[in-house]
Amino acid sequence: MIIKEIELYNFRIYKGENIIDLTSDDKKNIFVISGRNGFGKTTFLMSMVWCLYGKNMQEVDDIYKKEIVDQGGYSKYIVNSLNRLAKAEENFKFHVSITFTDVNIPEVPCKEIVVKRSYNTKTSVVEDVEVLIDGYPSELAKEVGHEIFIREFIMPIEIAKFFFFDAEKIVSLAEVNTAEQRNNLSRAYSEVLGIKKYEDIKK
Repeated sequence: MIIKEIELYNFRIYKGENIIDLTSDDKKNIFVISGRNGFGKTTFLMSMVWCLYGKNMQEVDDIYKKEIVDQGGYSKYIVNSLNRLAKAEENFKFHVSITFTDVNIPEVPCKEIVVKRSYNTKTSVVEDVEVLIDGYPSELAKEVGHEIFIREFIMPIEIAKFFFFDAEKIVSLAEVNTAEQRNNLSRAYSEVLGIKKYEDIKK
C-alpha cells in the first residue's frame, strides 16, 4: 500500500485546498519533506495522524498527546485546528484526506482507498469520517465502523508508531531505557512482524 496523495483543506496553517502529490515511479520513489522551523513540517505529519486516528492520535506518539494536552483536551484541539484566516472569512470547515494506491487487502479487493476526516467548527459535534473504495463509500467500513476499518485494514496504531514521527523521534528510539519504553517497542515490533496477528488467529 502506497500513499499516492494527501489533501489538507483549512487544516491549521494550511489555508484552502493544498494537494500533495506523492505519485512515484522507478526513477522517483523517495520524497523528502524539509523546511525551516515553523513552516508546517510537524503539522503536515500531524494532519495524516489526525486523518487516520482522530481522537486516538495521542496513542501514536507523545508529541501528539502533548499537543492535545497543551490545547486543553481533544475537543479544544479539534476546534483550534481550523485555519485562522478561514475562520475570519467565516469558512468553518476543514478536512484532511489520504489516498492509498497499490492496495493489497484480500478482504477488500480494490485499486484505491481514500480516507477523509472532516470537521465543521460551527455545526459538528464529532468529526465525520469517510472511507471510499475506488470512489464509492465502503460498505465494510460502515459495517465494522470506520475507525476499526482503518486500524484493522489500513494501519494499526502500533505500526503507525514506526511511520509517523519526525527526525527527533529517531534519537528517542535509540535511547529507549525504561521497562515501559521497552514493552511499548516490543509490542510495536510484534505488530510490524505480524506476530500479534498470528497469536490472535491462533487464539
